[in-house]
Amino acid sequence: MLPGRGIVWFFFCLINPSWFGSAIVLVPNDLPVGLRGPHAAAAVSPRGEKYHSDLERDLRPRLSSNASIVHFSSAAPRWSDYHAPEPGTVVNVFEENDVLETVKFCIKNNLDFLAQNGAHGWTTTFKIGKEDVLINLRGLNKISFSKAKDEVTFGGGALISEVVEASYQNGRQVATGICNCVGTIGAILGGGLGRLMGRYGLGIDNLLSVNLVTAAGKLITVNPKTPSSDLWWAIRGAGANFGIVTSITMKSYPTVNSGIAWIGNLIFTPDQIEAVTQTISNLDLKKEMSIHSYFAAAPPNYDPAIIVNPWYSGSAVEGKAAFKALYDLGPVADTTEELPYNQINSGGDSFCPKGGRKPVYGAGLRKLDPATFRKIWNEYVSFLSDNPGVGQSSVLVECYSHKTARVLSDNSAAYPHRAVNFHTLVIAWYANVTQDRAAEKFGEKVRKLWQDNSGFDEKRTYINFGHGDESLQEIYGNHSGRLKAIKHQWDPQGRFNQFFPIV
Repeated sequence: MLPGRGIVWFFFCLINPSWFGSAIVLVPNDLPVGLRGPHAAAAVSPRGEKYHSDLERDLRPRLSSNASIVHFSSAAPRWSDYHAPEPGTVVNVFEENDVLETVKFCIKNNLDFLAQNGAHGWTTTFKIGKEDVLINLRGLNKISFSKAKDEVTFGGGALISEVVEASYQNGRQVATGICNCVGTIGAILGGGLGRLMGRYGLGIDNLLSVNLVTAAGKLITVNPKTPSSDLWWAIRGAGANFGIVTSITMKSYPTVNSGIAWIGNLIFTPDQIEAVTQTISNLDLKKEMSIHSYFAAAPPNYDPAIIVNPWYSGSAVEGKAAFKALYDLGPVADTTEELPYNQINSGGDSFCPKGGRKPVYGAGLRKLDPATFRKIWNEYVSFLSDNPGVGQSSVLVECYSHKTARVLSDNSAAYPHRAVNFHTLVIAWYANVTQDRAAEKFGEKVRKLWQDNSGFDEKRTYINFGHGDESLQEIYGNHSGRLKAIKHQWDPQGRFNQFFPIV
């Protein structure tokens, strides 16, 4: 059976994962119902009732009337239960000052804390336990446009779907990620990959200012000049290490082609892997173009297939002409169509449930090597056949036009990967914790194949796609030294230490 449109749209939801991100896990049809995740029970803190009463007595009066404090780890489900934080307390905030007061309380009481919007971030660097606090930003979801509509401001709880819809209703486009259920800000702060980057550059290139809660217990506004050009540089690519961003203001642009774009799936057979890989590698992606390719399997039989997702900011005729080289290969199915801007991501909505286990490994490539992808295909097929319940696992490649992003240099922000042409991910998806090691071996093997044939002399991984075992050099490139110096100035005690900490 050929994969339908739905499974492909699911993969779009993974393209901009973030530490503030959002997500959910669809339990695969081939998994036992009893293996659906470990976070159903109340959290039990070693400090017990006194810990809870301290929170209620000392923190609750400082929060806004709509804010709440709950002591269940299930109140903050993650997209993946693999190495997920398990907080003893979740603070649901509704005002930016709620974030400030919660951070001040945690610092005073020496508690670790983590902010999230929807919880896509999957790194193994999280170290949140039963005595620690998760700050749920979801209530900070207000969105507003300037009078001229050339700027948009939104809170740390705004999802991509909300920013896209608000932009569409105002006749604008914003350089966001491409999955409705992901938190917008976290995806941007890591760099901000997305379809619109061909026209407008990375998400971070479009930032104008951010509101930031710092380790000093202050809520400040950061822009290119105030309070520090170094801090502005650092948060654009390593933002989680310097504070919690409660809101941002960024550029917005008029819609192109009345907001209509061409997008969909081209399905290819396994014997076409080398040809498809080489063709994608050879594409000269214009500013109107992006493309993603996948090894994926669809229920009920979970037969693996090669899926390619071209996107063109224009009509179907223009899109098919731009991707003629792929059509010349003879796809066995074509589901492409024209869609309005506010519906581009909607096909993935049903694939946003939370839970399950999903270790992820990524790598940045200069080139695509067809022989390497044949080896990866073989590993993928073997993993599916040898391990029951892993049918929703996938391998994916993201390809964007970098013409606008590369107008700026790697030194313009802490994001160090403008030279990367292809961002890759391998995702093992299952429910049974006993399969962790098999999944890890699979992910590590695929990642090594990519790294050994990347076209770079050094390893490179986009922070939002990292597993958690990468070196600082791999994540931050040659910026590690400068980032450490800025970290020492703005967070000398390492309070913001959860997402690829700079230590």
